[in-house]
Amino acid sequence: MKRKKLICFILCLSAAASSFLLTGCAGDKPEEGPVINPVDITISIDYPARSEMEDVEAVPFTIEENSSVLEAIQLYCNVNEMPVTVETTYGTVVGINDLLNGDIFARRTWQFKINGQLRDEPAGEVILKDGDSLEWVYEKAETAD
Repeated sequence: MKRKKLICFILCLSAAASSFLLTGCAGDKPEEGPVINPVDITISIDYPARSEMEDVEAVPFTIEENSSVLEAIQLYCNVNEMPVTVETTYGTVVGINDLLNGDIFARRTWQFKINGQLRDEPAGEVILKDGDSLEWVYEKAETAD
């Protein structure tokens, strides 16, 4: 009787593992292909000194035409195997490379600049143009008084 249970357990485990291998990994990474309408930008990530992480400084990067700031950072992080955490309701980036808003300084959040100008629109609504410089900075959040 014990042998039948063991065989049944092994068969069930094998079936579960096969199912995972066939479906669990499918689609994890999008198939890479040529960019149809390329837009060349530069991306920078300015980590706080206390994080002891090396800044990303003006790295040339190609995105698809009409890509948003949010899509650009997600693609950059995906290509470079860096986690990016997005609050889905508003499309707000709350973490880059495992450094979350408030981790080091309570009122510091991830914010972005385009061509040196700090922007306050949602990252998913701002479309990048050819030649833009996108910089992510970990800065003190502005509060309404």
